Amino acid sequence: MLLARGRFWNAALSKTERTVLLSLLRDELPEEYRELREMKIEVPLDSWNRLQKHARTDRKLLGGIMLDFTNQKDQLSVAVGSDRLFSELQSVISDATLSLVENTVLTLTQVDVGAE
Repeated sequence: MLLARGRFWNAALSKTERTVLLSLLRDELPEEYRELREMKIEVPLDSWNRLQKHARTDRKLLGGIMLDFTNQKDQLSVAVGSDRLFSELQSVISDATLSLVENTVLTLTQVDVGAE
């Protein structure tokens, strides 16, 4: 199921494996990113919160988290290092999170921060 799509990035849900597949759209990539055409990041739903939580923070931290979910570690550093690709990745992660919540794949819960 397609969760979110940008100009360069795509997020899809794999029902059988309970993972979100983040991938670069091959036909849309500029020539300078030709080496990234096979880029795929498979994030288990159990780890999606950690990825989403840091999507809008430091790019090194987000890249470090995504290293656990890809076999293309060299390509990941190029993708996260590109301002165009990174900013769209952040948007696709946010849009995919909304779609996951809307489709009740993920649920929101209230966290008790402590009694006053």
